Amino acid sequence: VHINNICTRNYVTIESGRRLVPTNLGIVLVHGYLKIDPDLVKPTMRSAVEKQLDLIAHGKADFQSVLNHTLEVFKRKFLYFVKHVEGMDQLFEVSFSSLADSGRPFSRCGKCRRYMKL
Repeated sequence: VHINNICTRNYVTIESGRRLVPTNLGIVLVHGYLKIDPDLVKPTMRSAVEKQLDLIAHGKADFQSVLNHTLEVFKRKFLYFVKHVEGMDQLFEVSFSSLADSGRPFSRCGKCRRYMKL
């Protein structure tokens, strides 16, 4: 499912020998995540969650405590990311044509002020 998702979203293409090759979009996204919060790109966060799940499976950790902690960590990361998303926008503006150049009407979200697809 993961490989299909990143292909469908045009983050990578599959070449001969089942080799994944990042697209410009995929490269810009990774650089944007690295610029804002490197933990979002590195496997360490997923690994930490998986270790906590193993502890739950072996009866050494409480499910609700792990869930609450994990949700809090990701909530803080999300809020930090939203607060610093301009760094991602800057990378996109350098790498791709601007919204105004597309000739399509766009509206900004009333909450986060990012452009929405109409």
